[in-house]
Amino acid sequence: MKKTLALLLSVLMLAALLAGCGSDSNSSAPAEVSGEIDKEEAPYEVSIQFVGLFEENKDIAEVEKALSAITLEKINCTVDIVPVFIGDLPTTTSLGVAGDEKLDIVAVGLTSPMDNMVSQDLLLPLDDLLAARGQDALKATERVAAAQKMNGVTYAVSGYNYAAVGGGFVYNKAMAEEFGIDMHDGMTMEEMTEAARICKEHGVYFTTFGNSGQVNFKFWFGGDYFGSNGSFGAILDPAESTTIVNPFDSQEMRDYWKTVKAWNDAGYLPSDQLTDTTTVQEYFSQQHLFGTSTAYTTNQIAAWVNPNFEVGLVQTADGTVSTASVREFMLGIAANCKRPDKAMDLINLIYADPDVANLLMFGVEGLDYVPVEGTQNVITYEGTNNADHNGYYAPFVHYGDMLKIKIVAPLTDSYYADTEAFENAAKMSKTFGYDFDGSAFSAEGGAIATVLEQKLPALNAGQVADVDAAVDELVAALNAAGMADAIAANQTSLDAWLAK
Repeated sequence: MKKTLALLLSVLMLAALLAGCGSDSNSSAPAEVSGEIDKEEAPYEVSIQFVGLFEENKDIAEVEKALSAITLEKINCTVDIVPVFIGDLPTTTSLGVAGDEKLDIVAVGLTSPMDNMVSQDLLLPLDDLLAARGQDALKATERVAAAQKMNGVTYAVSGYNYAAVGGGFVYNKAMAEEFGIDMHDGMTMEEMTEAARICKEHGVYFTTFGNSGQVNFKFWFGGDYFGSNGSFGAILDPAESTTIVNPFDSQEMRDYWKTVKAWNDAGYLPSDQLTDTTTVQEYFSQQHLFGTSTAYTTNQIAAWVNPNFEVGLVQTADGTVSTASVREFMLGIAANCKRPDKAMDLINLIYADPDVANLLMFGVEGLDYVPVEGTQNVITYEGTNNADHNGYYAPFVHYGDMLKIKIVAPLTDSYYADTEAFENAAKMSKTFGYDFDGSAFSAEGGAIATVLEQKLPALNAGQVADVDAAVDELVAALNAAGMADAIAANQTSLDAWLAK
């Protein structure tokens, strides 16, 4: 079954905004939280959500077995890995809590932003649990701790303890060399347009945006976006500004969309983007297009590895550490969890023991991956039953301390130093740690999401007659849905936060 992931995520972000879960079980932490692990009691089975796309993940039982061998000895629990299709993540968690299904560690971020999950009473507060049983998790994430909180309370811990993110473009390096395209960091849209022209001469599409209802602009240029898809505004240059704007009404985004329209009009993009269900990932792997915009991090290229050609990645925007980048993927404890102490024990062990994190990230050595000869920490799926990513594959999750876990080729052992250097060179958002409580605007958020779902795809694909007219129509619809009021409230809240 093929689906367009970008459209799917857009639809589900709306679902996340509208979903409700009338539980008050996260109103306070457990009355007493002990730091002692009881080795005499019967082992508790801790469930942990594992978010994927269409992978079969045939080796989950083997990974559970290897994990439980460690966790039984160290924290007296076993592990149940629960696969969740990324498209089902928001409803799986909200309905699971509402129905009091067995949930322990849940994925936070991705399509289920932390602020939405807190407003829906889906997460337990973690500060007491972290203090008593999560010292390793606290230490590993101390640099990003402010972004793990809402209203001073920690609700999840980040899988990105080095959270700098820039704009990027991943491309087929063999094509670039064959076509004579000069790909380099800092490329402008004019230079990308020239690359697109050369690709067309060789009968290859430059990129595709599919039927995307996402803010594609941010993958090229960065920025800090509030609410699902920027529904409550954005700061386009968070390292320099604290002014929240409607990003869709900015000159920067208008200019971007005009460039995309020019690409579409010139035939650099597939003409059937709005109806084709083939994902950009599939097109890229099949070598039917040159590349695609993507977040830039020091390990991002590993997500695009293809056995049939060499992949390259260039940086199009400076790295920034923002609240949003910290929250891209986090681990939280479900509000209805029966043993939050054991769930925290496993979360802490993920940060304390690289073997545990590596098992959750990559599966079992020799079965799902093998070491790359001549390296210390580099692995590959090639030559294993997992070469097709159906053994055990984690495309959307990130566990443990980023400087202690293994890395996937073509990354090299220099990754660890490169990551620290990239983080140190990145700019810190002026609003790092700020969070807008949009619960008073949940109805507006749903209406805004509907407008974006309806109107963004055509603009993103460059398939509008006139960009300015289409943007004016979009902005009018967004304001009618309440976006201007939400942005004003967000700015007032931010100003008060900055004044503290």
